[in-house]
Amino acid sequence: MKVTSKRISAALLACVALTTFSGVQAAFDEHLDNYQLDTKVVKGDRSKDQFGNTVTEQSYYRTGGDVKVITRDEIEKRHYADLTEAIKRIPGITFHNPGYRGGEYGFQFFNNGISINGDTRVIIMVDGRRVDNSTSTRIASSSESGSKSTGVNLDQVININAVDKIEVIKGPGASVYGSDATGGVINIITRKGNAINQGTVDVSTGTWGKHNYDIAYSGSVGNDNSLHYYVGLHRVMSGDTKYRDGYTGGIGILGGSRFDERSANVRLDKDFSDTERLTVSINHQQGKDGYPITTPNQKYWNQKDWNRIIFKAAVGERDEDGKLVLNEEYSGDYEYENKYKVVQNEKGNPAYHNLFALDGFGYNSYSKYKNNDVDVKYTFDRQSDMESFVRFYHQSHQYLSSDKYAWVLHDDGMSNKAFNLTGDQFTKDFPDGAKDGALLDAWIEKNLAPFPGGSKAALEEWVAKTGGKAQDPRHYYDERKRGIQLQLARSIGKHDIIMNVSYDKDQNDYVDQVRKRKTSVKRNSLYGYVQDKIHVNDNFDVTPAVRFAKYSDYTTETGKSLGGDPHVVTPSLNLQYQLHDGSTVYAGWTKVLRPLRSGDYVSAYDGTKTNLKDEKGNVYTVGYQKIFNKKTTVGVNYSLTDMTNAIASFEIRTPRGFESVPVNANQKKTSFNLTVDHKLNKNWTVGVAYSHLKDRWSAKPGYVVNPAWDYNNSGDINTGINKLRPANHYTLNVNYDAGKVSSGLLVNYYTGSNIEAFTSKRFVVVDWNLNYEVTKDLTTYVAVTNLTNEAYETTSYGNYGPGSSAMPARQAMIGAKYKF
Repeated sequence: MKVTSKRISAALLACVALTTFSGVQAAFDEHLDNYQLDTKVVKGDRSKDQFGNTVTEQSYYRTGGDVKVITRDEIEKRHYADLTEAIKRIPGITFHNPGYRGGEYGFQFFNNGISINGDTRVIIMVDGRRVDNSTSTRIASSSESGSKSTGVNLDQVININAVDKIEVIKGPGASVYGSDATGGVINIITRKGNAINQGTVDVSTGTWGKHNYDIAYSGSVGNDNSLHYYVGLHRVMSGDTKYRDGYTGGIGILGGSRFDERSANVRLDKDFSDTERLTVSINHQQGKDGYPITTPNQKYWNQKDWNRIIFKAAVGERDEDGKLVLNEEYSGDYEYENKYKVVQNEKGNPAYHNLFALDGFGYNSYSKYKNNDVDVKYTFDRQSDMESFVRFYHQSHQYLSSDKYAWVLHDDGMSNKAFNLTGDQFTKDFPDGAKDGALLDAWIEKNLAPFPGGSKAALEEWVAKTGGKAQDPRHYYDERKRGIQLQLARSIGKHDIIMNVSYDKDQNDYVDQVRKRKTSVKRNSLYGYVQDKIHVNDNFDVTPAVRFAKYSDYTTETGKSLGGDPHVVTPSLNLQYQLHDGSTVYAGWTKVLRPLRSGDYVSAYDGTKTNLKDEKGNVYTVGYQKIFNKKTTVGVNYSLTDMTNAIASFEIRTPRGFESVPVNANQKKTSFNLTVDHKLNKNWTVGVAYSHLKDRWSAKPGYVVNPAWDYNNSGDINTGINKLRPANHYTLNVNYDAGKVSSGLLVNYYTGSNIEAFTSKRFVVVDWNLNYEVTKDLTTYVAVTNLTNEAYETTSYGNYGPGSSAMPARQAMIGAKYKF
């Protein structure tokens, strides 16, 4: 990636032209140090309000609840590699990661996902602006796949070096986050320049040939220091990673997991007065990530098992005489149906997922992304800590992928014809069946893909015979988002009133390079809300609010409607009260709605337009927080999500018998969080936390659910969520800071996983870092993730079985950071 001054200048001029064309006059506020904080901030502590909540530039939106803030100081001292690593210490946060950076567009299992208190309906924001696209099909084209995610990969949103703070809000929290933020919100606040000009260079290197380069420069210019700026460049690259196998304990190489990612960030803030500021933000992210699909099962990583697996999956199952078994459901469609009974799942063909090692070791499958975001915000007034502003934004997110592998000759990856031809060839070569193991192995060596862990020359020869390594992308997606947002905020007596309206135009273009096909989906969205934070007295806040959302039809490139035209009004009510002993209690109720995706309108089992409805329900939250002797803080939070219209796939009776069908169902989800933070002395701080999650689903009256239905034949992660993610999460966070030397230890302990989905019921992950300040400008450090080299997984896919998404083994990085 080349980021030239001309390109940056052109982008800045474009932003200025946009604001001028729109008639927006320059302005905004002074830096946070000069911000006029709310008078109700705790005396002597500008970082907390009277209820003990952490104050940030955008905390005035919040209405109480369970909120955690990760600061820039923590990010720098812990040397977090990305946003995922930064927030995984927070109780109730769960990640679903396939074990590598890349991921194929359109598939939930092969992408990095996140849930808060067990709910994947999580909104990602940058500086208070939503970054999801309503037409995105990155995770899936519909809800029936089990994901309710907005489709945002957290680690591709922005480089963590450009992040000032991360707010993690559990539950709906505030009106600004939208009526679909059922699980919660992650709000990323970007860095901006301050009064002192300063640059930093951060370089590190470590395990698996991983190298990280960061350079940033920030400060202010002008006689009055009214123009603040931040510029950052970043690059990270790595060779193939390694993992610890959950069954054997051995260390395996994940072929094809190498990656190379780069980014550039610019933020300009021009102050015109105490109440006016113009902010221009530009964010560029791009990367090419290897796509190895699964982590091989080391127990079956040998030539003998490879022959068994590939023959059964690509040619077919054999009977006692060694003949191929015909597929009973074969209807004669030779092109797209299997004539022979192939077994392509873990249950009938153990370690079936090992076959996908061909993607990484042989064909070098990959995924690419390139994101360009521009955000122009003009704040024309502020009262207390509330802003009135107008904002324009544009997002362009492009995704390309090439998923290539061939198990048999002449496999074009588009039909089963090659498999059938190979089966016919076997029947021709062995009309009486193959009973001689040596002859069968020789036939496999000639006609099927070689074992990736064997001869490198044989693998290269096979790849050449079947078309070579992955080159041109097979799939191309272009997600675009344009929008405008207007906010008016006023303090009137005891009332802090915020009125906000946003209008988004979303579009997703898809190009299939193989089939030479292009499609396009569009949707426009109008959001609005009014929130009134009533300061009843110095100890009591009541915040009623009402939200409005109007979504247009999903339309295609031909103007055809795919369905949907929802509009909804959702109220909320939140309370915060400070007791006489200084402790705080809070409670909240929010009505939530998550609109259907485009694919939901055509996913009914009978082939007709589905009768699925938008997901609706209520979220209730209560909590308590107390500070003891200014050294110990205890927090307790309980939430209930009661969805009467949630979408899940159930095994229900249809005219064709029992089959998995997407339906609207009842969902009750409870979560409990307990946190204790204690300052031992001036050098040591300790934090412990515990969270428990539980889901309960049930089909609505009128459906007959298959009594034999369980996780093994369920393809939906949500209906089996108590098996597919740990029920309990324990956290220990220890920090030591003694001037020149500082260190941090993070222990995450998960229990309650089910061995139908994971290789172990429990696992512990330890991360550690050490910093040494050589001079006031130079700091050296060591950062180690998975210090104990634990074997663990954070997600599971039924077809591939436990252990198919093993997380990386121990990784160590050593680096230095220099200020100038």
